[in-house]
Amino acid sequence: MLKLHRLQPARLLASPRRRPAAITATFTLRLYSTPATNETWQSGNLKLSHVVGVSTPPLYENTTGRLLRDLAQTHADHPAIISVHQDVRLTYAELDRRSDILAVNVARQLGIRRGDRVAVCSGNSWEYPVLQLGLAKLGAVLVPLNPAFTDTQFHAALNNSQSRALIIQSHLSRGRRKTSRDITGLIRAATDGNLLPSVEKVVILDSMAAPPEDARMYIALDGERIRPFDSLLKWYSAEPAADMPEIAYLHDVAEDRKYANEVINMQFTSGTTAMPKISCLTHRNLTNNGSLIGQRMGITPTDKICAPVPMFHCFGLVLTNLAILSQGGAVVYASETFDARSTLQAVRTEQCTGLQGVPTMFSAELELKDELKKGGHELLRKGIAAGTSIPVEMMNRLIETLNLDQLTICYGMTETSPVSFMTAPGDTLEHRCETVGTVMPHTEAKIIAPNMEPGPVDLTPLPVGKKGEIIISGYLLQKGYHNSPSKTFEAMVADPANPEKVWMRTGDEGVMDEFGYLKVTGRLKDLIIRGGENIHPLEIENVLFKHPAVSQASVVGVPDPKYGEAVAAFIQLHEEYHPPRTPSGTISHKPGPSVEEIQAFVETNLGHYMVPKYVWFVPDFPKTASGKIRKVDLKGTALSLI
Repeated sequence: MLKLHRLQPARLLASPRRRPAAITATFTLRLYSTPATNETWQSGNLKLSHVVGVSTPPLYENTTGRLLRDLAQTHADHPAIISVHQDVRLTYAELDRRSDILAVNVARQLGIRRGDRVAVCSGNSWEYPVLQLGLAKLGAVLVPLNPAFTDTQFHAALNNSQSRALIIQSHLSRGRRKTSRDITGLIRAATDGNLLPSVEKVVILDSMAAPPEDARMYIALDGERIRPFDSLLKWYSAEPAADMPEIAYLHDVAEDRKYANEVINMQFTSGTTAMPKISCLTHRNLTNNGSLIGQRMGITPTDKICAPVPMFHCFGLVLTNLAILSQGGAVVYASETFDARSTLQAVRTEQCTGLQGVPTMFSAELELKDELKKGGHELLRKGIAAGTSIPVEMMNRLIETLNLDQLTICYGMTETSPVSFMTAPGDTLEHRCETVGTVMPHTEAKIIAPNMEPGPVDLTPLPVGKKGEIIISGYLLQKGYHNSPSKTFEAMVADPANPEKVWMRTGDEGVMDEFGYLKVTGRLKDLIIRGGENIHPLEIENVLFKHPAVSQASVVGVPDPKYGEAVAAFIQLHEEYHPPRTPSGTISHKPGPSVEEIQAFVETNLGHYMVPKYVWFVPDFPKTASGKIRKVDLKGTALSLI
């Protein structure tokens, strides 16, 4: 259960606001049109919530392997991957060569062929992009596993994905540390044909820590089924890639366009109540989405982008690796898992020009005032914030403290590869904080009447300014959910007016303005219905963020005998605010706000019916490995407290 604190009143500060404006001249291309009226964002008179992205630049119609080969020829000696915590730097030529050799050895040693699934469980390291790109060259399917999975979740993920091989880091940590017994248990399970019948080979990745003694014993006893990761790169310095016939074969495959629509990534969606669905994504999905993201960010070969986000997530694989590499930039890994201090240190030592993250990561970095005083972040400008909206107050601090004046906001979901809407570096502060920008190229989007009931879906777009469900169409749509035709059918709806067009139902509620900017107002399933009033948790959370003492906030609905549901708010305060009395009994020098002050603050800004009935102060939030707050856990805690 979460540890709770009750705090005392604190003084409120005013927050700056800026007027909205159009995108700056750098981005004055026609971003979308409506098929019916051909209205554009410049005119600001969009009538229906239906936008279509521009068709330039043309989509890349080849494989990920061919893309890397082209990049390696153009940027051969330019840094591609910098793993600070491993003290490893790879140029584009080295990344291309290592991924070539890994692909060959995965085929030779593990017996993996095009279409086979390979599960990978690791923290951020130089090996991850080598695996990502090497498996793509082979045409094998990368199945990223969350290191925070329990053993039961590991077993379910491996069985559900039908992975033939498991590549696992010898020392896993994500919030909690896994001991050698944990790893050994997974190795034992992976070699047990009854528990994990599909897994035939296990590779131990140990560049970040020595394998546990029991794991080394397993390698020694079963060298046929279990082997060290180094064996997959054993020809790196001994044999030229050109002399390996498999390499020529891989390049031939990469040049054949017919493989561009084959699945290369099976990504687990962010389900929290049961085993998540598995989204099947192709070369064409991922290379194009990554490249278009990098272009809208304004990435160039002179950029170094620090990426503390996890590689097993789309944020790491696509918004970071593919987005930055496709534009010739360098990806910087500060640490194996997110650590705010290591991130700021890497930004300083590598003179990074950009920083990626989710709001909880940025919040943690801003709390490290001693580290920020050391400077070294003067070159920072670019980056992506995703996962949830960035409050204006936090954006102001990121600009003033870390110079991130070109930070962009992305919106999407795993099933759309993932990004469908994105702000531009020249967008106003208000647009970047209150919207997720405009539709991406080669992407179509609508707002339709929300209807979560089974049955036909009305695809008629709603008028601008009216809330509804966001739906997406275009090249970026997944092929479907693995082994789940019923779930695929529920989420992916055929357009009766165009049999070749399919729409992805996001389950998100949003509203579009006359310029085509999209504001995401929350998850339809997270709506709180209080006495017949629809309350969006995000609206309350955004107001709570404006309180000077509040670092993080999350709002959930709980049962209420009078109104059906009531609002419950969990709040984490900034580091300088503490409970009036700490567990040791000492008195805090800067007490925080009381429950009553928080309630009054919300009522002043939103109205009485949105005031949280319950307010709990917590030292931290339960989070997913990608940094999102786990509302399902908060709801469980709230139910135990009321």
